[in-house]
Amino acid sequence: MNFVDWSRLQLALREIRAHFTNPRLLASVTIVGLLLGIAGPFDTSSILPLAQRLAYWLAVAGLTYFVGFATSRVVLHLFGLSIRRIWLRVLVFGTITGVPITLVVLALNLIAFGANWQDAIAPLTLYIDVTLASIGIAAVAEIISASLRPVQNAPSPGTVVGSSPAPPAILERLPLPLRGQLWALVVSDHYVEVWTERGTHLVLMRLSDAIRETAGENGLQIHRSHWVALGAVKRTLKADGKPMVELPDGRRLPISRTYLEAARSAGLA
Repeated sequence: MNFVDWSRLQLALREIRAHFTNPRLLASVTIVGLLLGIAGPFDTSSILPLAQRLAYWLAVAGLTYFVGFATSRVVLHLFGLSIRRIWLRVLVFGTITGVPITLVVLALNLIAFGANWQDAIAPLTLYIDVTLASIGIAAVAEIISASLRPVQNAPSPGTVVGSSPAPPAILERLPLPLRGQLWALVVSDHYVEVWTERGTHLVLMRLSDAIRETAGENGLQIHRSHWVALGAVKRTLKADGKPMVELPDGRRLPISRTYLEAARSAGLA
């Protein structure tokens, strides 16, 4: 019996790979690690010399973020875990990711300090601290995102969504480092791949629901599997006689015959 949906796992791995090849994310994690290394919290300033302290905190920042994000993505995709209630989503993912992150920190503590340094911090205490920190950070992020949520009205197929000063709600589903200018939505199996100027992210939802969450961004559905933000269209062109739009990074999306008239009205074809 096959207990693992390998197609879902592949989607999770693809999303993880795309996330951690984002240079802005890597730079942010590095800066956090360096700042912690210089500050030397939890008595590390008196226990470790500067070079070792920087290495320790860079490892903590990088590995804990990677393990936490990867765990949440795998759980989300493999089990189709989509939690709409904010408080429950924060608690569930904070608790789940707390386990592997605690193991990572324990291993790093044993390497850096040895088994005799307060037993590398008691595992139960460390787990509670890590989980509370994860829940707190997630809660703050959710509160900030919720305060920016626009009022949404479902657009009819092929209609242009008007502009608004608030960012589109679909961006709240993305990790903070990827929440840039919205470029496009592309169907990928049972998922929607959200394209922004900072990268891509897979979300388990229908395209129609994703389009509803683009309120605040001037955009248009151009294909049964594609939606594009008008401000992200670099140019329109024809390839093999078929109309297409080109995004700033050179990627192209086709305009299907069904949506051609709406695209022309919006100045895309």
